Amino acid sequence: MDGFDRRKERKKDSIYQAAIELFKAFGFRKVSIADIASKAGVSPTTIYNHFGTKEGLVRHVIRRLLEETVHKYWAIMDSDRPFLEKLDLIIFDKTELSRQYEGELVQAVASNDPVMQEYVESMYQEAVKRLAAFFQEGKRLGYINPDVSQEATLLYFDILRRGFLAHPEVFQSPEHNAELVRDLASLYMYGLMGRRNDSLQTQE
Repeated sequence: MDGFDRRKERKKDSIYQAAIELFKAFGFRKVSIADIASKAGVSPTTIYNHFGTKEGLVRHVIRRLLEETVHKYWAIMDSDRPFLEKLDLIIFDKTELSRQYEGELVQAVASNDPVMQEYVESMYQEAVKRLAAFFQEGKRLGYINPDVSQEATLLYFDILRRGFLAHPEVFQSPEHNAELVRDLASLYMYGLMGRRNDSLQTQE
């Protein structure tokens, strides 16, 4: 990469940093290209030259944000922390993400934009092996029912994932969201009956 390309990438990154800071505070809709240009210290024309449209910039920001988030989750999964702590860190982080961007991040990911849908789906397919290993760890440690097949576990996770994407309104109320997401996570892990205890198991 020559000097021109390095300067180009630095300028592109400064636009990204300015955009994500403004989007996080005010959401995608309220922030204009002029706002981002002013914060990044570039002209609006420079942004259009790099990203084409505001929609192109938003797509770029969401893609980078998702990549960074997924890599953070992989680092958590690969760490030496206890399984439930790993799970809690990931759930809590998702809750915090939903509080930011004026609740518009999940809506953008779940939108009918075919480019975004294709990207999200490709990311999920790449993540399946990592998720399978994580769920296998949960089974080995006794947190996930070992009698449920890996195929069923992954299918169940995918059904819930698609359900979340079909209901982005879940993330539109930050005040209510933290408790709701944790309740949904609890339902995912333990079902409607809650965490099974010894007395229930002895009755079977």
